[in-house]
Amino acid sequence: MTKQFYFSVLAIIVLGLSACQPTQLLKPTTPDTPIDAEAVTAEQSGDYLSAATHYLSLAESTKKQQQAHYYLRAALAFWQAGNLDQAASTLAKVNLNLLMPIQRVDAGILDAKIALLSQQAEHALRALESFNERNIPAAQNKQILALRIQAYSLTENWLEKANSHIALSTLLSESAQDKNQQALWHALMKLTPQALDLFNPGVPPSIDSGWFALAYIVKTYNTNPDTLIVALEDWQRIYPRHPADPALYEQSLKVGTRLPQKLSHIAILLPESGPYKSASTSIKQGILAAHFNANSHAKLHFYDVVTDQKSGVSNVWQQYQHAIAQGASLVIGPLDKKSVQILADVDELTIPVLALNRLSEDDQKENLFQFGLAPEDDAIAAANYASQQDYQRVVVISPTNNWGKRIATAFSDQWLENGGVLLNHTNYDAKQHDFSETIKPLLGLETSTQRYHSLKQTLGGKLEFEPRRRQDIDFVFIVAKPLKARQLVPQLKFHRSGKLPVIATSQAFSGKEDSQQDIDLNGLFINDIPWMFSDTAVNDPIYASLQSTPPKNFERYLRLHALGADAYQLIPQLNSLSRSSDLSFAGATGLLSITESGQVHRETRWGKFSRGVLTPLPDTLE
Repeated sequence: MTKQFYFSVLAIIVLGLSACQPTQLLKPTTPDTPIDAEAVTAEQSGDYLSAATHYLSLAESTKKQQQAHYYLRAALAFWQAGNLDQAASTLAKVNLNLLMPIQRVDAGILDAKIALLSQQAEHALRALESFNERNIPAAQNKQILALRIQAYSLTENWLEKANSHIALSTLLSESAQDKNQQALWHALMKLTPQALDLFNPGVPPSIDSGWFALAYIVKTYNTNPDTLIVALEDWQRIYPRHPADPALYEQSLKVGTRLPQKLSHIAILLPESGPYKSASTSIKQGILAAHFNANSHAKLHFYDVVTDQKSGVSNVWQQYQHAIAQGASLVIGPLDKKSVQILADVDELTIPVLALNRLSEDDQKENLFQFGLAPEDDAIAAANYASQQDYQRVVVISPTNNWGKRIATAFSDQWLENGGVLLNHTNYDAKQHDFSETIKPLLGLETSTQRYHSLKQTLGGKLEFEPRRRQDIDFVFIVAKPLKARQLVPQLKFHRSGKLPVIATSQAFSGKEDSQQDIDLNGLFINDIPWMFSDTAVNDPIYASLQSTPPKNFERYLRLHALGADAYQLIPQLNSLSRSSDLSFAGATGLLSITESGQVHRETRWGKFSRGVLTPLPDTLE
């Protein structure tokens, strides 16, 4: 559940309760003065600013209890009029000790609302802490609980937030219960099983106890479906009339894999010939290295997948069925998109498939998990990373081919979605070596030269001149493979990019450490898999086993070796990762999690080239 959805739920609850109207007890039954009568009339007609002015005048001409009463009325009217500064300053003049108990509640509610507008959650909680809900009318009690919920969400106090939702549920109409239950469940899911057990506020079969007990069961047994089913049946017997909507927890039973802890047969569907043969071989080597490192007793069976890339005809479905007939519990592969699409289109996948390529987010299917090293993922990560550095404006350089267009589009789409500004996007011909005509207009050097010539014509004579790049650029994003990256980076510097950060994806790095060649990449920021960084790779036994007897072109295909290793390592993680996108696994290709659509999401590491060597970075750009 996203934060945006979560806060929208809070807003609906708060707005549905009250607009902070003062209670009936605050309204004088018989106006004492003409001004008092005018204030009440204005307030009742919706002219809150006029009412506030009248109440303020009354407060300044009276003393003690009456003065406190009128200041509070004025503050409430200012709030209704949308004049928040006046509401706050007037409320500060109220002597709370002179108010009736019910009036102090209204003052506390208003104080909390003003505080929450500026995200001052602790202030809001202090304003409400002295009130005992049992002695307060339901309308005010609703507001107090809703405001506490909002404050606890800001402070991430999920325990008290959950308790407040439980208390609020008894005061809500049936139509409002659903949203409150969703928000309550979200808060409970933020707590650990230990906290849910320790802080359970009641005893069976009370409703509050039932909520905590239910959350405890789901959090504890979420990765063990069979045990979860039994535990939920027990819970239903203990809490037979509990109001929890079954949809909240039954989802845990409907999604994710149910693989046994010990697998006897794992099927691997990869091509043994054709255009994907080299990639397939590297992936197999990674799978085997991970398998032997795990000391697993499971048997690996390899099935040759033959796919005609023109016609789309493939034997992948026949091989999948063959694997099931031979007792496979899970399939790794296939590799090419056409074969993955065939499996995505069938009516039902009997056993889980961990495909080694990715389709679109729309191609969601039960038991199909899509895992790949798509360059678009790196581009999206680059946009997100730049946003984290508070950069606002970017220029993009990419090749004219389809590969360059895909990556540049993925970056630009994410960058714009993040609220960034795309100042310019230009293309280069990958067959060329001199990119001056591409870089100069991109950095605004031609405009600088034009201004010089215009000024020279106006003033005459000889002028000192040095072209200056445009100053509104925060960074440059380049799409390039290793050779072109080694040409683009120094040419950007030559054309006065100066200290302007230059960011690329992992495709700009060959993967083979060569400080002499990569000296031209100095200063370039890229994201790459953990195995590309020596401090991570040397501590991984799977990497070490591959390195000890390196396959042919080990460094060139290192990313594919890592993909194979992670595909195997994900198997024991699938039950848990497929049920919660909040869980992750630190693998060779990144920090891995599984989205609700079955896509394996990767968080990669960031590095910067220094002296021709890729060096890992901390969380922020230097």
